[in-house]
Amino acid sequence: MTRKEINDFKTSAVGAIDGGRLCEAIRMVRELPSDIVSYGVRRKLDDATEHYRYMLRYFTDGAADPSRHQNYDDLRADLRMIVDCCVRAMLSEATPTLYYNNVRTYAVNSGRGITDTIDEYLAAIGELSATFGIDDRAETLRRHADGLAHELFNRVWTTFPMEKSASECIGRIFGPDSTVAHGMRMRMVAALGLGLMEFYDVRRICLLADILDCVSDEREAEAAVAWLLLAMFRYRKRSHPRSVGERLAAAAEHPLWRKRIRTIYLELLRARDTERVSRQIREEMMPDIMKLGRDIIDIRSIGSDENMELDINPEWEERLRENGMYDRMREFSEMTAEGADVFMGAFSHLKNYPFFSNIDAWFTPFDESQQEVSDALSGDMHSFVDMLTRMPMPCDNDKFSILFSLSAAPADKREMIGRQLESQRVAMEHAGAFMNAGSDNGGNARSYVQNLYRFFKLYSRRNEFFDPFAHKFFIYGIEELDGALKTPDILKPIAELLFKIQAWEDLRKCLDTIASVEEPTPEIYQKRGYCCEQLGMDAEAADNYGYADLMDGTSAWTLKRLAATLRRCGRSVQAVDVLRRLCRMQPDSSSTAINLAYALIESGDYVAASVQLREVEERGGAGRKLDRALAWCAFMSGDMDTARERYRSVLHDAPTAQDFLNAGHFAWAEGRIGDAVVLYRRTMNADGLDISGVEQAIRADFSALSSAGVNIGDLPLILDAVVLDIVD
Repeated sequence: MTRKEINDFKTSAVGAIDGGRLCEAIRMVRELPSDIVSYGVRRKLDDATEHYRYMLRYFTDGAADPSRHQNYDDLRADLRMIVDCCVRAMLSEATPTLYYNNVRTYAVNSGRGITDTIDEYLAAIGELSATFGIDDRAETLRRHADGLAHELFNRVWTTFPMEKSASECIGRIFGPDSTVAHGMRMRMVAALGLGLMEFYDVRRICLLADILDCVSDEREAEAAVAWLLLAMFRYRKRSHPRSVGERLAAAAEHPLWRKRIRTIYLELLRARDTERVSRQIREEMMPDIMKLGRDIIDIRSIGSDENMELDINPEWEERLRENGMYDRMREFSEMTAEGADVFMGAFSHLKNYPFFSNIDAWFTPFDESQQEVSDALSGDMHSFVDMLTRMPMPCDNDKFSILFSLSAAPADKREMIGRQLESQRVAMEHAGAFMNAGSDNGGNARSYVQNLYRFFKLYSRRNEFFDPFAHKFFIYGIEELDGALKTPDILKPIAELLFKIQAWEDLRKCLDTIASVEEPTPEIYQKRGYCCEQLGMDAEAADNYGYADLMDGTSAWTLKRLAATLRRCGRSVQAVDVLRRLCRMQPDSSSTAINLAYALIESGDYVAASVQLREVEERGGAGRKLDRALAWCAFMSGDMDTARERYRSVLHDAPTAQDFLNAGHFAWAEGRIGDAVVLYRRTMNADGLDISGVEQAIRADFSALSSAGVNIGDLPLILDAVVLDIVD
């Protein structure tokens, strides 16, 4: 089958299941070729069909069945899984992705599974441990164990659906008596999560929840939470079966559940801002730093040899201030302290080492026990590894990049880089301590999320994977997580972060949720109004600002935003009342007085607007800008002498296209048709319009022209006069 045919089948079958047409979905699966629907899948389909048949029989007989709805939801989940199995079988025939390459590879030896691989791996590491690393067989055993570890990762990643025996065997890896190293357990968590990104699997979700209850290493628990949240986001539109809800409810009983969810959720949200941060550093900060670097350092030769010395120019501090570098450095420091991923851009080009060609390498913790680290150790490299291990930043993937770069560098260069790293290590440790003040996670959660981000953005075959970071990660309205996320102490920091990264739509949903779980405050309505304003929803923004004003009528900021949104959505009369209040609060504010005058103009009260504008003018207000407004007010209120004087002033001081247009209206109203034609032609030339653009601009002011007594029926004649250039 072609990819389109496969997608069409999946869309139709899933649509039938979601629409409650289960018989139609069952029929569609039964019509597939026998080589697509395996014996195991066929048996599951038969069981689901028989189950549904009994359910319908009880239903039609009118039998009481209090668990009918739950059983029905479970049946739909089983059918979705059966459809996924069929889709996977069809795709595995020729799809050239890494996932399906592994599926085909391991399908050749179908008698060997996850359980067999785990047993062999445990035996291998047990035998290797018994050698104490000094036996002649140690290297051979190590290579064998590494090969099995790689195979196990791929099997756990690509097995679907996860069988109960395999799930139980994987669970023992994370038990208190497990001899499996931390690095391997972290890779197993990633394999479970990556598999979930391909297909929904109840056992994988439950296994990740199991890990939270049994691990003693918080890093492993946080990794499991990260994949759980990504999975819930991946399948946010899917109904979860009862077993998932029950397992997550049980997981929520753990005393660290809410803390873990909050910590990881914030880091996943923060990752949404990584691209902007990287772009800002790359395009704004680094060019300034590189340019200034050539100015503040003098390189001088010493004697006749080739040794060089860096002599810092004594005027460097003054130049830093003059070039704005102090501001750049402070900004960078603040971004780091706030948890921004400031290293993504710096190390993104260092992911071409052979190490990163293996998918499981991206989820490998950085420590000396990892073989890749051990292989790089020689001479002075021990000190570098120790230094990198103790640094809270950057993440593991970037530390591997640094290590491989150092290994390839000459010894003298390594020494210089080592001094730089050592000088920065203390600063990074202080920054890490500051970022994690009041938290017990020690930056591990942030580091793990950054590892995930780099995998989905930088892995050479990244386009073969669903990228959750490309879909604006945000979890909203998922019942299974409400207990952990739907509380003010978690929602409020989430809202603050969403505000910072300007995720307005998601922030609006978050604020709505906060308002539903606690009494709304003026600040909540202010922020909701601001979100709506950023989304172009001025009417809703005005309503929210209005609620905030009702609760606290002393906020000048609220009144200012309320007036602006009221004006934009055409409610100028209400805006006038708000701005009058604001003027009483801020009697010396020229901008508020001018805004009141404009609102009066928009509401049609030109006399009051003129009075307001003259008061501003008498206080030394905004010059030519006032002339424009006063000219229009005089024109619309019939004070033609004042209007003529004001327009003469406007047209003699760098007039704009709008000035020519308004003066043309005035000339037309006075019966000076020739002057109007000239002014409309200047409007066209100043704004680069064609005649249709001028016509559109004039028609937009028809109501004003009509009230001034202009015969708008003469417009075609005026436009033709403009086109033919009749008037000199």
